[in-house]
Amino acid sequence: MFLFRQSKTNILKTKLLQGMTDVHTHLLPAVDDGVQSLDDSLHSLLYLQELGVKRIYCTPHIMADMKENTPVLLQEKFKEYQQHIPAGLEMRLAGEYMLDAKFPTLLPDGLLTMANKHVLIETSYLSPPPDLLDMIYQVTLEGYIPIIAHPERYVYMDERFYRKLKDKDYKLQLNLFSLSGFYGKRAEHYSNYLLEKGFYDFTGSDFHDLTKYQNALEHLSLKKKQIAELERIIRNNDILW
Repeated sequence: MFLFRQSKTNILKTKLLQGMTDVHTHLLPAVDDGVQSLDDSLHSLLYLQELGVKRIYCTPHIMADMKENTPVLLQEKFKEYQQHIPAGLEMRLAGEYMLDAKFPTLLPDGLLTMANKHVLIETSYLSPPPDLLDMIYQVTLEGYIPIIAHPERYVYMDERFYRKLKDKDYKLQLNLFSLSGFYGKRAEHYSNYLLEKGFYDFTGSDFHDLTKYQNALEHLSLKKKQIAELERIIRNNDILW
């Protein structure tokens, strides 16, 4: 008896990126651990545009360790940045909020969100805040719709925890390159699991560096079922615009 592996197609040979709205990037220059210069950012934008990406959210880290990343300052920097964006590419500003001790104090003043008050949130990869589920619930009480960034990367999450999140109807965002092992075998395993279960609502590149992005694209090959599910998720990204 012969066993055949399912054939895979590199993402660059699919149409997944054509017309994509990328909802998670660190392209706003010199505000976090993402792109550090305007030139590098603009070079990255031109490359993304060549791939067919049409709309991009800049989602800089907002956390206690980055005190300067206030909505007011980030909006000022983004306004200046907008003057350089290539024609034909749409960009907006949101934030990626760390659920740390400072986060509850930010809620009264308003958060940087995507459309319809969707807000991207994250935690430490190694351990959650002691009141994680209560913190997420508090976000909903303030009228926001939380999107949990890259759940496949959190080492404290497992199948039961993912089910608990989905039972509460919380939204999950896939880091696209987790599927290729870019973040290690564990993240690869759980990204495939969550994709197969249909648990993901949105996807983004979590773009930090052009060279790493290009390398990740080269190593991301997908099965037909994965491509079909990603098509659904990428279409769903558009509701965040």
